Amino acid sequence: MEYSRLIHSGMLYIIDANNLAGKLGILFEDNFDKKLIDIIKNWSKRKNQIYLIFDGVDFMGDKYTEDNITIIHTPKDFYYASADDKVVEIAKKLLASRKEEIRVVTDDLGIIKKMENIIDNKLKITKATEFAKKISSRVNDSTEPKSEVNEEEADKINRELLEIWK
Repeated sequence: MEYSRLIHSGMLYIIDANNLAGKLGILFEDNFDKKLIDIIKNWSKRKNQIYLIFDGVDFMGDKYTEDNITIIHTPKDFYYASADDKVVEIAKKLLASRKEEIRVVTDDLGIIKKMENIIDNKLKITKATEFAKKISSRVNDSTEPKSEVNEEEADKINRELLEIWK
C-alpha cells in the first residue's frame, strides 16, 4: 500500500468507520458506509486527509479514494479479522512518514490497547463518541430532510387531516 504520496497539510485522521457509524446511530441503516462517507466529506471540506476504515464483508476487501478520503473495506481473511488490525497498521506506517499530528478516531479498546506503545505527541486518540458529537450537526443537516412547511401551515394540515379521519 502506498502511504508516501499523502498530502502533508491539515490534519490526518484514521477513522474506525464502523465504530464511528455506531456512535452516529447509522450503523444499521442501509448503505451506512455511503452515508458516513458523505457526512465526513461534508465535515472535512477537503482540508484534512482522512482514512475511513470499514470492517470487510468479502475476502478481497476494497480500497478507493474520493476527494481527500481514502476508503478501505478490509479483506475478511485470516490476517484481518476486523478493521482494527488495518487501523493499527496504517497508523504505524504513517507515523514513520509524517511530521504532522495523526488522529485515530475510535472508542474500540482493542485498537487503543494495540497502540498504547506508539501513542505520543504525533499520534493521538480521539474518542469516536466525542468526534460524533463534533460532527453531529452536520449529520442532522445532511441526513434529515428539511421541512418547507411553516408551523402555521402544519397546524392547518393537521386540522384538515383530523377532520378527514373523524
